[in-house]
Amino acid sequence: MVHIVSVGVTRLSMTVPVERFPVEFHAYRRASWMRCSVVGGAYNVASAVARLGDTSRLCTAVGSDDAGHTIRAALRRAGLEGRGVVTVPESAKTTIFVESGGRVSRSWCSGGPSLPYPMERFIEQAVGADLVVVASNPFGEPFLPVAKGLLNLPIATDLHAAGDSDDMSRKPWLECADIIFRSHEGLSCSPQEWVADVLSRYPGCSIAVVSRGDQGCVMGLRDGRLVETGAVAPRGVCSTDGAGDALFAAFLHGWLTSGEPVEALESATLFAGWKIGAETAAEGFLTAGELAALRLVCPVRSRVGRWR
Repeated sequence: MVHIVSVGVTRLSMTVPVERFPVEFHAYRRASWMRCSVVGGAYNVASAVARLGDTSRLCTAVGSDDAGHTIRAALRRAGLEGRGVVTVPESAKTTIFVESGGRVSRSWCSGGPSLPYPMERFIEQAVGADLVVVASNPFGEPFLPVAKGLLNLPIATDLHAAGDSDDMSRKPWLECADIIFRSHEGLSCSPQEWVADVLSRYPGCSIAVVSRGDQGCVMGLRDGRLVETGAVAPRGVCSTDGAGDALFAAFLHGWLTSGEPVEALESATLFAGWKIGAETAAEGFLTAGELAALRLVCPVRSRVGRWR
């Protein structure tokens, strides 16, 4: 069992299906279903690693408004409500539109603390931690020097659809993180080129991964290996929302448990492929036992080369 602390924004979401993008205007639109749920990268990761059997702690901000009451109820059910969850006036919220093929579009309104997050709460949660997951947004940035400098803990971050490796807005995370994930969206080069560039520019980074949706993943390792996996979807695609968070969380669990990054990526690919059969971002997570059993009947193949 490993101990992971997740830092980031937690939101109340309303997920709505649409026929296609762009969405055509209708004064009244009847949806076949809607889902109200709690999401957010840190919450998704914390929920997934807890489901896998790890010790999971969450550092986030939740409003004292009606949305906040719903969020806190979800945190209690997931075993994530603790001193790392601080109270602010307004909760963050989001609307998620899901196309019939599973593609998603989001809009959000972020509440947040009017004062800096109390770092003593983070330090409490991080005592004995194996790794800290820090969100790549303004909420997460103040945690970087504390986790890296004061606590000397490994940092993992997901840049999502950021720019290339010279994106100045993401430089603090690129300079601090030991493990960096991102989506292929927003890249002006190939995933293989991005991985090589990050590992060359940032010597503190030991693992860099680009998720490519239905094309699988590309991972570069500090020892020079370049690993590529295909994508799987054992039960089909309902929504891709949260797929990247699931991949990220399961990789961290597998890598910290076994120390084998290739095996961890293969398991994470299957974990995320199963998750996208669920309707919301924080559902569809397998336990470690279920994941191991699924690997026996649905193996994920990887190809290993060199990035340098």
